[in-house]
Amino acid sequence: MKQPSSPHGTQAWLSVIRSYNLCEMVVGARLAEIDLRIGDLEVLATLATKPGLSQRELAARCFVTKSGVSMLLTQMEARHWVRREDDPADARAKRLFLTEQGMALAARAMRVQSEVVTAMVAGSSPAELAVVGAVMERASAQLEALLQADRRRA
Repeated sequence: MKQPSSPHGTQAWLSVIRSYNLCEMVVGARLAEIDLRIGDLEVLATLATKPGLSQRELAARCFVTKSGVSMLLTQMEARHWVRREDDPADARAKRLFLTEQGMALAARAMRVQSEVVTAMVAGSSPAELAVVGAVMERASAQLEALLQADRRRA
């Protein structure tokens, strides 16, 4: 009996997943040393680079549910890392900003991430990294199209 063949690209996909998982483990362990989690990094880094987002915008950028971001923001507000300000254009909306303490923590967390990414790509040429980036952008576009098609069918 003939063995079913592996779909085209499976080994590459598995390599990407393995790298992602290992990266997340290393970053997570290093963030834990400064009492942070991966989700904290995502929120802190996003608000450090895009201050004034709404909770909905933040959730979309961090690939987290609105309720998940809400829980993180409540914890971060209690730790004085994040503050909410009224949106002058919409009385119902709040805009999110990092406090001074939150900005300092975001800088530390982003340094951790940067160190890990730098180590991860050490030995890769700019051309190799450009190819990886281009392939992953195409894969993301294909997956977005599948997601949209699934949503239309549902």
